[in-house]
Amino acid sequence: MKKLSSKQKILMGCVSMVLAIIGDYLLGFGTFNVSTAPDAYRGIQWNVIADWRLAVSSILGFVCAPVFYVAVVEVLKVMTEKYNLGESFLFKLFKYANWAGVFYFAFIHICICMLVVVFNAGMGVTGDVVSSVDMMIRVLKSIAIPLLAGYIICDLGVTVAWIGMVLKGMIPVKKILLICNPLIIAILGNVANYLADGLDSGFESLGWLLMYLVCAVSLTKDTRGN
Repeated sequence: MKKLSSKQKILMGCVSMVLAIIGDYLLGFGTFNVSTAPDAYRGIQWNVIADWRLAVSSILGFVCAPVFYVAVVEVLKVMTEKYNLGESFLFKLFKYANWAGVFYFAFIHICICMLVVVFNAGMGVTGDVVSSVDMMIRVLKSIAIPLLAGYIICDLGVTVAWIGMVLKGMIPVKKILLICNPLIIAILGNVANYLADGLDSGFESLGWLLMYLVCAVSLTKDTRGN
């Protein structure tokens, strides 16, 4: 890693998000569909997906974390040393959101995969959608608070910090690029669901990817990594 330039290190964030996006689609695409069919439970058609998809998604989420760590260390270093943002509230929010993401990305992939595993197992034993979904929801209730907290700290936190830093001119990023963040891209991704349910699965991670791509291009001009 020492031989990588500053830009290359930050681009590792994009690499990590490619892994996350693949994991997102393995987990989310075709897992459930909004439906008005008589057999739909809670307005959703629930589908059993292959266990290998869940296993690979969990592995990708786990591998994503250390790769993302490399990018986080570098982007925070550049923002601190080159742009003197160390004492800024928005930078601190950005920093904490990114550090939380190092742990959260692996956590959420594994946790959500386990929820689907519970549903699959329920279907395998009972063959009953209602019982299987209720089992899954019961497990979800036990992990809902850390999942929600992680989402607020990571996605909402980094989105607020990013938009604020761009609008205030704290970093040399064109204002139009403030949309390159996980929350806005995830919202825009909902449009993709009109084409197919679950097509928006990777858009949140895409928002992180775009944000790190902008950082790699805009923040490292005339900067060399160690």
